Amino acid sequence: MKTLKILAGSILLACATLSFVPLDEWIMVRTANCKIFFPEEPIDQSRTVNTAKGDLKVNIYLYKASPNTKDENIAYILTETEYPDSVMSSDKTDKLEEFFKNSIDGVVNNFHSKLLSQSTTEINGFPGREVKLDLQNGKAIMNIRFYLVKNRMYMLETITNADKDANKSIEKFMNSFEITN
Repeated sequence: MKTLKILAGSILLACATLSFVPLDEWIMVRTANCKIFFPEEPIDQSRTVNTAKGDLKVNIYLYKASPNTKDENIAYILTETEYPDSVMSSDKTDKLEEFFKNSIDGVVNNFHSKLLSQSTTEINGFPGREVKLDLQNGKAIMNIRFYLVKNRMYMLETITNADKDANKSIEKFMNSFEITN
């Protein structure tokens, strides 16, 4: 009987302790210039890309949710691209509209998607755009926030099934982004 009471007490203590551990703790990814939280550890696919504008350093962090998880989204992505100051900077206000238009058009074309909505946004006074894309003819939605901070462009992206769009995890990911430098 005493052993049963000790066992029941241990189980009660374990349950009480576990109830204080947040079930949705996310992983912080910190670069030299920003931080953001992902549901799980993302894969770092950073590289240098040779373009007509010169070599661009591109940091890509990607987390693809496993079909076995309870995650509401298919993927979470942070892309940070550093441009030469001579090519693009948030100080070049006369070039911002064209820069964002070309960036959005590039994503639409690369994903063979359809632009559903677009709005302006900002972070710490730096310009940005928020877009929603239709992927695979209505089967999936891609939400993207673009920010141009000095000569760095940040793209925060989520991909989700169309019936799960506007879920809380999308906002949690997007709103966790901070400029640190």
